Amino acid sequence: MSGWESLLAEVPRALFIPDTIWVDDGRGFTALSKHQDPTGWQAAVDADAPVVTQVDGGQPPAGGVGGWPSSSCSQPSLVADMLTALAPRPGDVVLEIGTGTGWNAALLAHRVGPAGRVVSIEVDPELAEHARSALTAAGHEPLVITGDGAAGYPTGAPYDRLISTAAVREVLPSAWLAQLRPGSRLVTPWGTDYANGALLTLELGRRRTATGRFHGDVAFMRLRDQRRSLRSWEPDEQQITDAQLTTTTCRGRDLDRMLNPAKGKFVIGIRLADTSLHVEWDKHGPGRHTLDLDDPTTCSFARLEADLTNPAPFIVRQLGPRRLWDEAEAAYDWWHGHRAPGPERLGITITPDTQTVWLDKPTTIVRRWSLAPPPPRQPSEETSPWPHESAENWVAPGFVET
Repeated sequence: MSGWESLLAEVPRALFIPDTIWVDDGRGFTALSKHQDPTGWQAAVDADAPVVTQVDGGQPPAGGVGGWPSSSCSQPSLVADMLTALAPRPGDVVLEIGTGTGWNAALLAHRVGPAGRVVSIEVDPELAEHARSALTAAGHEPLVITGDGAAGYPTGAPYDRLISTAAVREVLPSAWLAQLRPGSRLVTPWGTDYANGALLTLELGRRRTATGRFHGDVAFMRLRDQRRSLRSWEPDEQQITDAQLTTTTCRGRDLDRMLNPAKGKFVIGIRLADTSLHVEWDKHGPGRHTLDLDDPTTCSFARLEADLTNPAPFIVRQLGPRRLWDEAEAAYDWWHGHRAPGPERLGITITPDTQTVWLDKPTTIVRRWSLAPPPPRQPSEETSPWPHESAENWVAPGFVET
């Protein structure tokens, strides 16, 4: 048993899980009560799987069926992996973004010991209060702050370690690195609108330049101020019908590589700037899928109809100033031409002015961001930020043709 696995056993997560959790039954997320079904509740808590602790931002609809998870307690094996990557030491000062149930904060407090200090930030007041109560009852003393995790907590800085249990969309909040001391470490899930993402581990150098690597395939809910609808903008059906009509030489095996988290999805998502992905499997019957790409900032849209039951070329419709499907094919060709890299071959360098993701070595740039303040985004209706699949559970739904 590893050090963290032993610690997970010493700090049981059952102490931090609320009496009501939410289980996906195929229709949506239904409540599972500890008092009404103690055996089912305990089985869910004991499993090596995430436990959904809040749905629909804490306001489930009438009837008790939630549409999307808004908070959860992470899978224990993944918690152990992230804490191993973080490597907190006795006496460290640690900042956690996303308190959730408080379990992770308790694990951190146990590891840094009485000589260390843990500050945890939770944006949701109800969740923060639950975490404070659970931590007190379990005998742990992290400081739980109700606030915006993207802003960090400068009052407690500088920190030796920073861990986020909420995913970052493309660009790390500048406040996080500003509040770390030189030689510190940061661990966070990192992704794009196209792909859920990977774990990023960063080390901050003495000249305020951070470097790090990606690994694995993880799916976390995003920082709330970075959440963006999976279908945040879409033209009406008449506009789609009237859009430019072409075909593509891509076939099922190509789409499998473009959409599979274990293959090209992560890298392609980085190459496709500000592009959301939505797939409706079997929309028009078995093996007939619809793939949508959209950029709400430029009102660009692409729809691919992939009919795997028909040998004819797949149909593509595109509109707006960006030709998003053409860009997706170009990103796929780039990925294929660079020997099909996964997240482990990618690194990142962050300076005060730029953020650069590179392949194998810093001179092979995948994408670079200017860190100048971006223009404000137009508000859009938020839909589920819940991730859809991880590489270990990926099943290509009929994309490989026979």
